[in-house]
Amino acid sequence: MLTIDHCRERQRRLLAEMERHGLADVVVSNPKTVYYFSGALVDASWPQVFVMKASGDNLLITNNEPAQHAAARIERYTGYTIERSFGRDTAYAEAAAIVESFLSRAAGPVGIEAGFTGAAMVAAAGPPGLVNVTPLVNEMRRHKDPDELECIREAIRLTETGYAAVKQALQPGMTEFEAYLVIHEAMVNAAGTSVELRGDFAAATRAINGGGPPTRRKLEHGDLYIFDLFPVVDGYCCDLCRTFVVGEASELQQNAWSQVMEGHAIASRLIRPGVTGREIYQAVRAHLDRFEPASDSFRHHLGHGVGMDGWEYPWLNAGGDLALIEGEVIACEPGLYAEVLRGGVRLEHNYLVGAQGPAALDSFPMEL
Repeated sequence: MLTIDHCRERQRRLLAEMERHGLADVVVSNPKTVYYFSGALVDASWPQVFVMKASGDNLLITNNEPAQHAAARIERYTGYTIERSFGRDTAYAEAAAIVESFLSRAAGPVGIEAGFTGAAMVAAAGPPGLVNVTPLVNEMRRHKDPDELECIREAIRLTETGYAAVKQALQPGMTEFEAYLVIHEAMVNAAGTSVELRGDFAAATRAINGGGPPTRRKLEHGDLYIFDLFPVVDGYCCDLCRTFVVGEASELQQNAWSQVMEGHAIASRLIRPGVTGREIYQAVRAHLDRFEPASDSFRHHLGHGVGMDGWEYPWLNAGGDLALIEGEVIACEPGLYAEVLRGGVRLEHNYLVGAQGPAALDSFPMEL
């Protein structure tokens, strides 16, 4: 979980940004942003709001008393009752009324997350008094604080537990779905609770077309099975990929594996603050395309930021014009795909960007 002390530090950074942009108030309603500043892991299916005043006073508006929070005060609206009819419309109305009563009056512009408020279209048009702070918040979230890194590491720990279990159990005749169940059971047992497990579970030639959820297709000797996993733990994701062979790897599969590993080596030499995602992508893409048996098969992004979302800024792709910054976490996932490979080899590290280069946060072996 995020810590109260680090949430308050993020609030102080938000106040500094508000002063810099001349904002009297900021209203955030993305449940993930609410969690980021308040420390309350809220129910994303109901309206959630965090309001910060330039004075430092702040308010969390939610439907249930959270287990923890770093807000100066908290107000609850009626999310559930047996006393009257209720629904999402009444919840939005009550939450909006609380926001309105708390806002500073005629003190200056109000910053809102345009993508998560009813005023999204209004804010996009740029009327006086409303400022879209979504880009500002996205930029703040790129640098990961120690409590955020701890959440990501816990997601990685559970994922690596799943990899260890499935690599040992994988055998011909098992279905893709049965392999998925091995991973999920191992992760749930390690967590001691339910785990929200998302990912791609695609064996053999299914992986060439992008993957997807597991099926009842039976695994055959020599198939490559890509396990691209992005679970959510305490509100944060990791995004890791390993490829395992059913049985023994062929010489061609091992050669492809070596080329993908060299892709990581190339990326590692380039991942530095100030380098754009495009530069890293182009260098790795050029290398992978030189592997003739699977030339031009690397047609997806090389990577992206990771945090509360599995896909965050920056992007390592052809249009990745953002420069990397120290302290952000990025996923890097080079891959090669071809029928002659019996599927594809995709391998993914989660790197913490340091001043002198990247450090992999995950440690499970990459071998097939």
